[in-house]
Amino acid sequence: MNTNLAYSSRVNAFRRHLINNLPRIPDNKESLTLMRAMPTGRLILAYINWKMRLIPQKQRVVKFWSGGISPLQVKQTKELLRPLLEKVLAGEDLTPHLSTQVNKAGIVLNGANPSSKKADIDIILTRHGLHHFHVASPSTKNPKGRSGSLVFAEVLENEFRVVAISNHGAFKSGTEEQIRFLEICNSYIAKDIPAGQGFLANPVMSSGHSLTATRFSDACTNAMEQLDPMLDDPIYVEKLYNDNHVHRNSAIIKKPSLAWSFQDLRFGIFDKSTQVFFCIYQHFGGQ
Repeated sequence: MNTNLAYSSRVNAFRRHLINNLPRIPDNKESLTLMRAMPTGRLILAYINWKMRLIPQKQRVVKFWSGGISPLQVKQTKELLRPLLEKVLAGEDLTPHLSTQVNKAGIVLNGANPSSKKADIDIILTRHGLHHFHVASPSTKNPKGRSGSLVFAEVLENEFRVVAISNHGAFKSGTEEQIRFLEICNSYIAKDIPAGQGFLANPVMSSGHSLTATRFSDACTNAMEQLDPMLDDPIYVEKLYNDNHVHRNSAIIKKPSLAWSFQDLRFGIFDKSTQVFFCIYQHFGGQ
């Protein structure tokens, strides 16, 4: 049964874009068939979770959170951190410092090697909002610049905030390093909460995805279902332009070419005829 027949041509094109761009494990015909059979909301959620792990290239200032890193620690690791932080300041690509799984495991499906399970879920990013970066100076013997040291940072629009410096012990359950690291994470999340006030930190669904990402996915899916039939109505399209205060010379452009689109973590409608993007929703983690 071809489930794609239930979708409009625009939604089908959007689904193909997500499927074609989302790296999957295993990368074979069986996993492709599984993805094609997925509901659109599930594809969107997987895509969002993958895109959250990537860092848009942009110049950012570097700051150190004093609750997780002491001035002495900054001084001691200055040379180790230099290659990464210089790239941050210059707005260069930080992907080489991310986990190699980012470009391989956008989604892990049935048939994957047991060691790959949950490789698409970065739980530290999901629960604490922190990316982790491998730091070392590239060399002939170490071309990827990998070491045992990790920088955990919150990547904001214009700021790269280093919250902790650790090692892979931060991921090993029950170790002293993980206990120390998680204490820093919890303190960082609670830094703006008044003393004694309870709070719920980034709830995680049974799927391993954050509640916020799941709600964002649901909102995108619902908006697409509601608005897609209206995109063939010239009156609605004209209203779309007017409501967003965008001038459109209808005498020259008689027919729009509308498509559903993600631009980083902003979801909306892209008119290919005018190169105008109408943002409907922006995820909390969009840079």
